[in-house]
Amino acid sequence: MKKSLKLFTSFLVVFLFISCSSKDDNENTDLLGVWQTNEVLAEKTTTFTLVFGENNTGLSIYAVVNNTGEETSSLEPFSWELNGKVVTLLDIDTTDNNYEINDDGQLVLNGSGEVIILEKISNNYSQYY
Repeated sequence: MKKSLKLFTSFLVVFLFISCSSKDDNENTDLLGVWQTNEVLAEKTTTFTLVFGENNTGLSIYAVVNNTGEETSSLEPFSWELNGKVVTLLDIDTTDNNYEINDDGQLVLNGSGEVIILEKISNNYSQYY
């Protein structure tokens, strides 16, 4: 009986450890990668990119290409945290820093009177780090 109790306790501990850790890993794995949105107008093309990397690090990249061929861009590092489906960008100079992962798997920012929808374009973020 004592041996059975030890065996049962061991299986229970292993089961609980595995189930908790895999859920957290899957949530972060779904977010890790490159997310992007583009706006094409007659005079310019604007690209906004968020890169989510390991250890809760990230990059915000804003690029504009004018119809004259002139290009400008900015890059800002940030840290992030994921709470359920809400992603909060930390250490970044913006008032709107809470994004939500919607049911379609898009990253959505509802703020400042406009909606920004980012699509995940790649799981590979290694070229940014």
